[in-house]
Amino acid sequence: MWTGERVVHSGKYFNVNATFYDPPVGDVPLLMAANIGPKAMYRSGQYGDGLITDPDTWKQHKAEFEKGAKAAGKDPKPMPVLVEAFVVVGDKKDAEASAELRRFLPKAFKSYFNIRDPQAIQDRAAAELPLEKVYGKWPISTDPDVHAKALMELFSSGATIVNVHSGQADQRAVIDFYGTHVLPKVHAQLKEA
Repeated sequence: MWTGERVVHSGKYFNVNATFYDPPVGDVPLLMAANIGPKAMYRSGQYGDGLITDPDTWKQHKAEFEKGAKAAGKDPKPMPVLVEAFVVVGDKKDAEASAELRRFLPKAFKSYFNIRDPQAIQDRAAAELPLEKVYGKWPISTDPDVHAKALMELFSSGATIVNVHSGQADQRAVIDFYGTHVLPKVHAQLKEA
């Protein structure tokens, strides 16, 4: 489809009969997600054009991603690495409210992925995961330096893109805080590096 040619496909899960009328000018990288451990990280390096992961998986298994890329004859250095970081602009109470919405995350790819009922997932997560386990590694503060430091640690570790997630009710406030106070600090530090 990226070439502008018509694609017709009838498969088990979906059907396609479509054409892109404005195909992209260059290649479109296909980033592969890996959040469950070293094998997934290796395969992402091996088969993907880049990676989508979380901070812990990136820190623990970065070498596997690089090994997989090298095994496939690719240089991992220019490959995009997108890390999804959860943040809270506020205090512990705000963190608890945000974590309640994402309580399933620590086990989402390890034991909850085969559960079809969202309420069953929520019920198991509530029984198995204290909120502190969910938000324990998130930056939680109204101090822009705390948030800038967390982002810079990810960029310094080799992440090329960081998606900032917040489960807070006032998304506009989080976006304004990051746009006004955090991102200018990060951009300045990246220029210095």
